[in-house]
Amino acid sequence: MLFGKTKKIVEDKEAEIKLNLSNNYKDAAYKSFLEFVSVIKDLRNDGKISAKDFDKLSSRVEEYRKKFRNYIN
Repeated sequence: MLFGKTKKIVEDKEAEIKLNLSNNYKDAAYKSFLEFVSVIKDLRNDGKISAKDFDKLSSRVEEYRKKFRNYIN
């Protein structure tokens, strides 16, 4: 389970994606998605996210990847 600053970082990035999607800002939403993926990988490499949490977040990443399938060049 995510705690403290790590949880806030992940939640903020995901909220940014959702906000941009709800406002139909596709380019900004896709950019936020790429940042979300990068943040998750960085936190995993730094040891701030456990393997179990990383798997859960990876499933969210795949869900977003499906949404962005038509946006990706």
